[in-house]
Amino acid sequence: MLTIVPLHVAAKDELLDKAAAALRRTLAVEPRNAAALARLGDLERARGDFAAALTAYRRLLTVVPDDASAAWTVAVLGGGRLPGARHGDELFDKAAAALRRTLAVEPRNAAALARLGDLERARGDFAAALTAYRRLLTVVPDDASAAWTVAVLGGGRLPEAPAPTGRIAPFVRMTDFLPPAARDRLLRDVLAASERFAPAKVGADAEINLKVRNALVLDEPTTRSVRSWFVPKLRAVLPEVLWRLRMEDLDLRRIELKVTVHLNEGFYTVHRDDSPSGNFRDRLVSYVCYFHRAPKPFGGGDLLLHDAGRAGGNPSRAFSRIEPLLGSIVFFPSDCLHEIIPVACGAEFGDGRFTVNGWVRGVRRRT
Repeated sequence: MLTIVPLHVAAKDELLDKAAAALRRTLAVEPRNAAALARLGDLERARGDFAAALTAYRRLLTVVPDDASAAWTVAVLGGGRLPGARHGDELFDKAAAALRRTLAVEPRNAAALARLGDLERARGDFAAALTAYRRLLTVVPDDASAAWTVAVLGGGRLPEAPAPTGRIAPFVRMTDFLPPAARDRLLRDVLAASERFAPAKVGADAEINLKVRNALVLDEPTTRSVRSWFVPKLRAVLPEVLWRLRMEDLDLRRIELKVTVHLNEGFYTVHRDDSPSGNFRDRLVSYVCYFHRAPKPFGGGDLLLHDAGRAGGNPSRAFSRIEPLLGSIVFFPSDCLHEIIPVACGAEFGDGRFTVNGWVRGVRRRT
């Protein structure tokens, strides 16, 4: 579907106009001609008219409802929600390539730059996403959302101005938090305690609900040995984390810690870690630290941080994909909507996606 249109730039407009007119004449006679609709969408996209392209692709979906490529293209161009599963990698590549072709002709196309940034972020390529958003800021210097995103992805401090509407969820990622010796020790101790894991619970009533969450959690007595050395490491980096998130006014009360494993088909649907009232209302910062066997024995298990999730409600159209890198840790505000996509791994317990995760609890000093 995302066909490359082999046109010389100098003659582009005239040729595209003629080709589009011919296709519309065909569609006036054969309105359900799928090939003509697909080609018209490609042509309109090639000349940067995304609105006309969307119309063509949406008409195509009424003729061929199961055309996955057309559905993907509509999501990309129309700002629809991108898929979380990694089986969409090839489609991500095609969509990114299509946007880059547009930008080769129209390098200051703000909509294409913004969507390319969203797309790269959704597949976890933060360096490529950062490049796109920085280019966007050269075109639209006062784009508050782009400035916010560049601060998050570039490892800077969040802007002091109020958070823009549609912002990405802020996070701080440290890729070398756990050194090899600590990772090996942690994995060895956890594997030795495999019989002390129990199904994870969800909600204020702490119930097992495998439609919402499928994971195992280590029992509290065994977790204490991890807590004794892990929490001091957390405390050592928290000042930097809170500064970058502009949460340095946090009065720390305590740090919760769990050891969790997601085995084959393990997941966690979209949720937030705090609550407006009840037992979780003082959860302010969530953290997830990843460890596993090497080489990595599983696929999936990515953390998706949804844009504008701090307002509650349904997840937005875009997200930041955090891959479970060995020894890395990610911090984010506990009121952000997030999810864990399904894990695929072998049958052995040691093949799973392991984390030390938890929450920094406290209150904010409002000035």
